[in-house]
Amino acid sequence: MCGRYVITKAASKTKNIIQKNNGVVDEINYNAFPGSVLPVITKEEDQLALHKFHWGLVPKWSEKMKDFKPLNNARLETIHEKVTFKGLIAARRCVVPADGYYEWRKDENDRKVPYYFTGTDLQTLYFAGLYQKNTNTEFSIITTEAKGDVTEIHHRMPVILQEQDIGRYLDLKTDALTLLNVYPGVPLTFNEVSREVNNPANNTPELIQSL
Repeated sequence: MCGRYVITKAASKTKNIIQKNNGVVDEINYNAFPGSVLPVITKEEDQLALHKFHWGLVPKWSEKMKDFKPLNNARLETIHEKVTFKGLIAARRCVVPADGYYEWRKDENDRKVPYYFTGTDLQTLYFAGLYQKNTNTEFSIITTEAKGDVTEIHHRMPVILQEQDIGRYLDLKTDALTLLNVYPGVPLTFNEVSREVNNPANNTPELIQSL
């Protein structure tokens, strides 16, 4: 899964990709967490546009469930089966820019140890996502089985697009499931970081520093 990530200066980092900015200004967030309002890229007619959406989908069928937790992630393997997601992958795709993301591994004492993942080239990552227009406009990040060294930390990871394939994924004429199921992803590196990231109130550059 993907439950926390880092995004800094999204407007600047995507200015050569998008054609329209819907009021998104540069901000620095070292601890983006579910429920936050965060930058995403969508396609509006023939233009790529930058917005801010709420992280976490609330399906219509769950609105009367008091204890329902918004869906922060969508599993690639079951998108075509789930009523919540199968319509969205056909009509409501988005891309989530990030500097990197956090994942946790249990140590020998069963404590969760956080790690920070970035691209090996330290360039912006682009997570494949889905969105819906509800009371708020909400998004989920698509995840898949972890590959390579990532499996040392966790069995899931975001589906990460290369910059040149953002437009292709957002083009609704593209068979998204075929594209994502064979997508090679990008090389990642990771390092252990402070448990301070566990508290969403903490939001400083020290969170991503290697221990």
